Amino acid sequence: MHCWKTINLEKNIGYDRVFLMSFFIMMIVFSVIYVPVNLLFSQNLYDNHFILFIIGIVSLYPLHKLFHFLPILSYLKHVKYTWRRRLGFIPLFSICVHIPIPKYRFITALIFPFVVINSLLLLGCAYFPHYAHYFTILLAYHSGICATDFIYTKYLLTSPRHAMIEENDEGYEILITQ
Repeated sequence: MHCWKTINLEKNIGYDRVFLMSFFIMMIVFSVIYVPVNLLFSQNLYDNHFILFIIGIVSLYPLHKLFHFLPILSYLKHVKYTWRRRLGFIPLFSICVHIPIPKYRFITALIFPFVVINSLLLLGCAYFPHYAHYFTILLAYHSGICATDFIYTKYLLTSPRHAMIEENDEGYEILITQ
């Protein structure tokens, strides 16, 4: 197998642009989702249980990483876990599989957290309409977290059909057979 393309967002796009894009996606998602949710579930909004909202914000990123890992659970023997700090206080967790993974399984692992967590948050809006504002904020925050996943998915969808994806410290390598 040889490398068809290497994807490194920090090198190709830049960390600041990715962060800014995530922020804009977060604002757009909140603006677009909050109004229909508020119209559909027009209830008085409560602000008690704020501590649960803060716990939700703090636990959303680790849950997101856990849901990335579930579709590739069969590769458990080849997984390396790391974490580092960005800007001195933002912890970043990495789950890196050191063997090639089929393209569509990797894409499934990238979009799985978005589908599952955002569906649960929308269900939370429906079942707990008094706290719909909390759920829409969490939904927007999680959509901002998923922005990098969608950028990687865009790159992978344009790769050859039977490609394999391998992670390294710099990003992802798209491997194809010769």
